[in-house]
Amino acid sequence: MILNSVEVMFGGQAGDGSLTTGDLIAGVFKRMGLEVYTYKDFPSRIRGGHTNYVIRASENHDYGMADAVDALVAFDLEAVETHIAEMRPGGFVVFDNTDEAIPDNVRRDDVTWYEIPLAKIAKEMGLELIRNTISLGVLGALVGMDPEIVRHDVRGVYQRKGEKVVDLNMRAIEAGENYVREHFADRPSGYGLTKGIDGDRLIMMGNDAIAYGALVAGCRFMAGYPITPATDILEWMSKQLPAFGGVVVQAEDELAAITMTLGAAFAGVRAMTATSGPGQALMTEAIGLAGVLEIPVVVVECARAGPSTGMPTKTEQSNLNHLIYSGHGEIPRVILAPGTVGESFELTTTAFNLAEKYQLPVFLLTEQALCQSKATLPPFDVDAVQIDRGKLIDSGEVVFGEYKRFAFTDDNVSPRVIPGIPGGMHLAPGSEHNDGGVITENAANRARMMEKRMGKLVSMRDDLPRAVLHGVADADIGIVGYGANTGPIAEAVDRLARAGVLTRFLQLRTLWPFPEDEIKTFFGGAQHVFVVENNYTGQLERLIRAVVGPVDALQSVRKYNGQPFRPIEIIEPIRRIAAVGTPVEVI
Repeated sequence: MILNSVEVMFGGQAGDGSLTTGDLIAGVFKRMGLEVYTYKDFPSRIRGGHTNYVIRASENHDYGMADAVDALVAFDLEAVETHIAEMRPGGFVVFDNTDEAIPDNVRRDDVTWYEIPLAKIAKEMGLELIRNTISLGVLGALVGMDPEIVRHDVRGVYQRKGEKVVDLNMRAIEAGENYVREHFADRPSGYGLTKGIDGDRLIMMGNDAIAYGALVAGCRFMAGYPITPATDILEWMSKQLPAFGGVVVQAEDELAAITMTLGAAFAGVRAMTATSGPGQALMTEAIGLAGVLEIPVVVVECARAGPSTGMPTKTEQSNLNHLIYSGHGEIPRVILAPGTVGESFELTTTAFNLAEKYQLPVFLLTEQALCQSKATLPPFDVDAVQIDRGKLIDSGEVVFGEYKRFAFTDDNVSPRVIPGIPGGMHLAPGSEHNDGGVITENAANRARMMEKRMGKLVSMRDDLPRAVLHGVADADIGIVGYGANTGPIAEAVDRLARAGVLTRFLQLRTLWPFPEDEIKTFFGGAQHVFVVENNYTGQLERLIRAVVGPVDALQSVRKYNGQPFRPIEIIEPIRRIAAVGTPVEVI
């Protein structure tokens, strides 16, 4: 029996409630003391179209999916046909055979089949929608989910709908449990769970962690336009920010959202917006305005598959070049990339400090596989968050003589006065200007102003989040990656080590200004370095080659089908290209 390690996938049609059931399962696993990671894969429409929800639970803290699916709960034949190849040998399928049967050419002999008329049982109980809850009872009986926790959590979800609905769902759980006992007592699933200690832990999405980090960091204004997969941030902030004196505006489009955000920041408020690739494209001109006026602003980009509308609900890391290079002319900018839900909180607070200290736009680059995925984690250390507003004068009056908003300084950062401060009147043009804000096309001034603004990228070096080194520091095999790939790569490193293959992994958390020194140091002594990223052209790999030059040791591991990496997809290229003969067990 495989104990305390299972990856469950619920598959069905969008709108049939399978995502709600997935959330319930994740909560139950967490309350049983297990570490949990979830991944939603759903179509970009409200109803219809195949959807699936993966919940991975184990005793280890893995930010990512496993190599294969252990348990598939399929509400229709399409779910089986789509995912049967992803099943682990020895896994099992729960299939609703009310109206459909499994064709022989789809069946696999190395998985266990539990064919149950879930919809029929639900109809007989009075409501077809409860087949999801029946499946919860079935799964609980097959893997050993704690029945008290299951019932507690189901009650918590449905109690607002009244006691009749709660009672119906309680009976649905029992119906699922009884069906397993009556029909499959002699057919164990091969998986088991034991109840541990939940402890003081959270379970939340990356988007929720970003929003919470913004709140704690002192953000009191957000403007945004709903766009997948960033909308969760706008929704969270609209519910929570007003209670802390903040304002949230759902703008008419992304252009309005970014310009509203700039206006709030210009007035002295910590402000942010959140979007995805298409919205970021529309914001490009206003980001240039923030650069030339030295306005501190935080922009969260939750990346998805492009181009154009692309695949709004799928993950991809193809917007890095856009964030670095987009814009009319050149401005200083910072790009931070969290790799876990916990880092999503941490780097958001850092983004606001960097934005204000150096008076420039800061991007927090995440992606659908992280921002809309849930994970268990310890409570955030809110008391440890430091607020650094830089050279901001937001009270009193200017007493140091003539105020020059864009004054040249040793660190290239000028004192910033918000409108209304006595003695702080100044000009703020979008055109090139001198230190007093007066528009000028003087060549010498232009050169000096460009050097001032871009010089911030040098001044800030010591304040930027450093890369994290995982594995064995002097191993011959190196891996570089960022964002949602952090979990799968870190797991690959651990599993290769258990098989006797030592590797090192450099998790980049600052992507711009590009960490040239860290990259060069990491390459020292490496015989092979693998760059793992979710895009077609190898954007991160090309940046690295621009820094270190032609390197035979550099290899690219890319995935661009809208799905996140599983650890085995990182392990196998390393074994193949690095000529490592040691097999690694599929997990």
